[in-house]
Amino acid sequence: MPYPAFQEHEDSPKESGDRSGKYTFTRIFLTAWNDRFDFIAEHYRSGPYGLPASYSPQWAGILADTFEISRISNLPSGLVSDPNYDIITHDGTLAVITITYTPIEAAEREAGDPENPEEPTPLPVGTWCTYTQRSNVEFRSVPGRGCKWLSDNALLPADINQQVPDCLTNHQVTWNQVRTVPWKTLGNMKGTVNSEKFRIPGSPQVFAPETLLFDGMEDEVTLTTDGQFTTRKITLTFIEKAQKAFTSSARGGADNTAAIIYGWNHQYRPDTSDYDKVLSADSSETMFQTYNFNTLWTSQV
Repeated sequence: MPYPAFQEHEDSPKESGDRSGKYTFTRIFLTAWNDRFDFIAEHYRSGPYGLPASYSPQWAGILADTFEISRISNLPSGLVSDPNYDIITHDGTLAVITITYTPIEAAEREAGDPENPEEPTPLPVGTWCTYTQRSNVEFRSVPGRGCKWLSDNALLPADINQQVPDCLTNHQVTWNQVRTVPWKTLGNMKGTVNSEKFRIPGSPQVFAPETLLFDGMEDEVTLTTDGQFTTRKITLTFIEKAQKAFTSSARGGADNTAAIIYGWNHQYRPDTSDYDKVLSADSSETMFQTYNFNTLWTSQV
C-alpha cells in the first residue's frame, strides 16, 4: 500500500545526541486525519525487508520507533452513542504525526562470518536485537589449608577460610521480529555452556569456551484479536563466569593478559593453588555439558 498524500511540517526535523552515542531524531508529518493510520502502517513497514522506515540514508540504522498523533485544528463532527462502534471524526482536519527514530541496527548491515566469532554475528534477515549486560560479584570460600600468611608462610588454621570474589556477568539479548524460531537448538542449549568461542550480537567481546552459561529464555508473541500471529520476540539470558588464574611466571605481575581464563567447568584446588576441571567419577564427563552456541543464529530448527 503506498503512502497517502502527506507533507513534512516546517518544524521538522528535530535532532539531538551526545558523545556517548545516544541519538534522538524526530520528524513531523502532516496528512489528512482520516489517512493517519494508513500513513503509520506504511511508515512502519516501508524500510528494508519490512522493517520500519529509517531516519535518512545517512542514518540507515536509525529506524522509526515511537509515534504520536495530534491535530492541527479541531473540526469535530458526528455523535458518539456507543464507544464500541462510534468515534468522533475530524473531516478536513490535518493530523500531525510525530515520529521518533532510535538506533536499531538492521540485520542486513551486520557484517561477519558465522564461522568466525571474532566478527560481529550475522542475524537472519529482517530481525534485529537489543543487548544489555550487568555485572555483580559473588564470594566463594577457599579452605585455610590452601592459603598461608604473608608474614611467616604459616598455613591458615582449618577454621579460617579466605573469601575470594568471583565476577559474574549477566548478558541479555532481545531478538525481535523472529520469523523462524530455532526451538530445537534453544532446547539443546538450556543449561549448557559454550563449546566454542562465541559472540552475542551487540556485545563488544568474544567469550572463551565454557565461560558462558545459557540461563534461559522468554518468548513473547503478539496476536491479533482473531488469534493470528503477527510478531515474536525472544529474550535470551546468558551468565558469564570468567575466572582468572596466573601462570607461575605471570603471578605477581600487573599484566592481566597473562592470565588463563577458566569457566564454569573449573573449580579452584587448594592443594595445587590452581584451577582444575571437575569430572563425573563414573563417566569422566564435565559437570556442565557443552554446546556450540554459534548455531543459534543460523539454525532453522
